[in-house]
Order: sequence, then C-alpha cells, then structure tokens
Amino acid sequence: MLINPHDRFFKEMMGDVENAQAFLETYLPPKILQTIDVDTMRAEKDSFIEQDLKEFYADLLFRATIRTRKAYVYILLEHKSYSDQNIGMQLLRYMSAIWDKEIKKQKNRRLPLILPIVIYQGKEKWGASTQFADRIEGVETMEESLQKVIPHFEYYLYDFSSNSGKEIKGPDDLRLYLETIRMASIKDPEKFKEAYLRITTVFVTREETERSERLYGTFIHYIYYLTAREDFSRLVQLTRTVSVERSERMQTIAEWLIQDGMEKGREQLLWKQISKKFPQVPKAYYEKLKTLTIDQLDNLGLELMDMQNEEELKKHLPM
Repeated sequence: MLINPHDRFFKEMMGDVENAQAFLETYLPPKILQTIDVDTMRAEKDSFIEQDLKEFYADLLFRATIRTRKAYVYILLEHKSYSDQNIGMQLLRYMSAIWDKEIKKQKNRRLPLILPIVIYQGKEKWGASTQFADRIEGVETMEESLQKVIPHFEYYLYDFSSNSGKEIKGPDDLRLYLETIRMASIKDPEKFKEAYLRITTVFVTREETERSERLYGTFIHYIYYLTAREDFSRLVQLTRTVSVERSERMQTIAEWLIQDGMEKGREQLLWKQISKKFPQVPKAYYEKLKTLTIDQLDNLGLELMDMQNEEELKKHLPM
C-alpha cells in the first residue's frame, strides 16, 4: 500500500494547471486574485517536504506572474487528523528553500514573492492561527520595537474537513476533488457511504470524455488505497446500485492494482536477493528488472540460487 495515497491524488488533481488555476480563481480573495496572471501559471517539479513528513503532507509549486513580476504560488496539503500549530514554521522553512534555489541562480537578484496556501483535509476543524507571528510567546503584548524582529507573514488556509461547513465551489473537476478529500475525513461509516454515493452518481451522470474517465480512474485509485480491502469490496457492491458498468470498472482497477502490487513486491524482494549475492551489481540492473513479467521474475528467482557470477545475471538482464 502507498505510504501516502493523499499525495498521489493531490498531485494528479491539483498538479493539473487547469485545476490549480480554477482553485485560485474560486477561493482566493478578489483583491489578491486580481494581482495574479493565472494564465502564466506553470507547474515546477520541486518538492520541499522532508522524507519523514511525507506521510502527513504533500506540496506543489507553481511559477506565476504577480504584479508583472516573477513569483511563486506554493500549495501545501495538510492531511493530519488535526490542525497543526507549527504549519507556519514549516511554510517558512519551505519558502526559505525556494528562495535558496533562487539565490543560487542569481545571487544579487531580489527574491521573488511566494504566495503560501494550505489545503486542509483533516478530521477536525482547523483551529490554528494563520499568522506566523502568533506562534511567538507574548507577541500580543510585546513592544513594537521587539515585534520588528519577528518574521511576519500570513498564509491562506482552506479547510475542507468534514466539520468545517465550508461550501465547496468551482468547476466540476475541482469540486469532485474537494468533495472527495472531504469524504476522506468523514469518521461515520454511513455518512462516508452517503458522500461516496453522491460523488459516484456525479461520475455516472457526466459525459464520458477522456478527461472524465481519467479523473474517475484517479478517484478509484485513491479510494482503493484509502480503504481496507473488505471495505473497498463493499463499495464495489454499493456502486452496483448506481451503475453496473462503474462497479465493474472499479473491480477491474482493483485487480490491476493488486497485480501491480504483486509485481512490485516480487521486484523488490528479488533485487534484495541479487544485491546480497552480488554486492557490486550496478543499480541500472534494477531498472531492467522492473521491465520483466511475473513469469520472468519467477524464472530469474529460481536460477539466481545457482548463479556463480554477474555474467550469468546479465543473460537475464541484458543492458
């Protein structure tokens, strides 16, 4: 199972520039939105989340023109069960990392503006301040001369937890994504099923375009990794009450994911065995290993026990 199914779903949906533009146009305050040329938005490949935090966060960075100058829009997805008081500190760290990259490109250039946005999908309503300075003890009664040394910035927080009561707006694809991440935070099994049926019904009634079908596949991938296998099976049966075709598509996707998981499991186990037997084997062989079928992997595993040198391994993994 994926360590963080939210990350993949977030990046596939919000990493689509069209969806990211729609989000900004729908949710940013008008005075901020009018400063951004959303048509200039381009997705960057960078991620700034530390490895030990990837289970709880995902991020996306977009380059854009704000007030006719190069700038960035940084979107952080927070999917802990509760609001994190230290999110401002994380944002400051990630923004500093973005600025560090800019400094390396051109040392004397002034730093670009970064617009920080947090999307929250936890199970509890967000309760932390969006002002970084509020994390400093005694800031409320602090002299102005001392407040000057505190970093002051505010991030835009959008709470899509099941308890937020926030209205979900925007174009169809964006609303389906936001409705889905809200559904993921629902604790009550019956309410979860109700939300799932609402979303599934939307997919059934939509025109079957290539984009719509791709979105449905992404939705099912997310549900598969989000739920236990027996719960997913029950959702397949629930889907059948709305659409037999959709329930069959769900089952097909699940079977493919199970098969894919089996193949990846075999690949990883076999690579550990190869690395143990031939410690100096180049990592390029692992990429070749990933192209083999299950039958080829099984055959290689059987013959590996009798191999005496890397030359024999090359017969199965020609470079």
